[in-house]
Amino acid sequence: MTLAIEELEQDHKDFYVPAFQIKVNEQDLLEKLFLEIASVQVDNPLKGPDHFSFTINNAFNFENREFRTDPEKPMQFPLINDLFAFGSSVEILMGYGKKMQLMLRGKITAVQTSFPAGGLPQINVSGFDLSYCMAKGKNSDNWTNKTDSYVVSKLADKNGLKPKVTDTRVQHPKTEQNQESDWQFLRRLADRNGYELSVFDKDLRFAPPANDKQAVVSLEWGRGLLSFSPEINIAEQISKVEVRGWDVASKKEIVGTASIGEEPGRDPNRRSGAEVIKQVCKEQGELKVRIPVFSQQEAKRRAEAILKKRSELFVQGSGESIGLPEIKANTNIELTGMGKPFNKTYYVEQSTHTINASGYRTTFKVKDTTI
Repeated sequence: MTLAIEELEQDHKDFYVPAFQIKVNEQDLLEKLFLEIASVQVDNPLKGPDHFSFTINNAFNFENREFRTDPEKPMQFPLINDLFAFGSSVEILMGYGKKMQLMLRGKITAVQTSFPAGGLPQINVSGFDLSYCMAKGKNSDNWTNKTDSYVVSKLADKNGLKPKVTDTRVQHPKTEQNQESDWQFLRRLADRNGYELSVFDKDLRFAPPANDKQAVVSLEWGRGLLSFSPEINIAEQISKVEVRGWDVASKKEIVGTASIGEEPGRDPNRRSGAEVIKQVCKEQGELKVRIPVFSQQEAKRRAEAILKKRSELFVQGSGESIGLPEIKANTNIELTGMGKPFNKTYYVEQSTHTINASGYRTTFKVKDTTI
């Protein structure tokens, strides 16, 4: 269900009391340790791991010139050495009043402090979601006659994550991970299927874009939507993709195509970049590539993935709204009040949620395949 600004106001108590909760190793930094958090930020991109950071004001004890410890266990929980140790678990919720949503579950990977000439020392703690360790190291493995979705599920299990995987259907004679981190390898599999790869909470998602789903919120410029800067660009648009390979067994060429009308999440009542470039460049907008493929089904999937990647560059934009935890990557938002070309539903590819002394704000980047 799409929530309009009136429903959002009611749901979030008129946006009067921005709130957040931060737990480190299950300890609430506000209610248990009484730390003063100056700001908290969660960055949620569609590609790459989610990132968090928060800044603490009252962490330094001027009497003994040491950082504060847990008041209940003064000798056991020094903030930097133990509580904020690398790898400590972090859980961040954001919202209004007592109604907050989980924004990230992750691990601490960096601690920064400063001792200014004037003012109080601060600690800035930051880190990434639970996919962080998947990007470390180089691994090699191989699978025979398996789908990419099967391989992804196995690697999710290996890394302690719950796979939320959509079947890719195409079986590959051999799939190789060759001196790549698990994350690099899964990213490659996602790209060749036109899928998205992300981790939220303890779930690893490997699935097609959700840009055909209903918008989660509806915002109007001047009413919830503070600013928006869209761009329409045909520089990377193509009208047709043709992928060619060679079947060694039958000694026949394999051809897979994708063209106008197959752009993911397109609005049938609007024009896509493929339609515009065909009108501008006639027959010069086709892209032909030769890559190793083992079946016509795989060639078709690869062609669709290339068309998807190009078509999503047609309409892009960035904006800012009042703080709304509903706006996350992999969701759709409806933006209005800006004229017919730009009044539409967009797919969120990145959101950043910030709560500080100025209140709660959400910035975002969006994309779409039609205008």
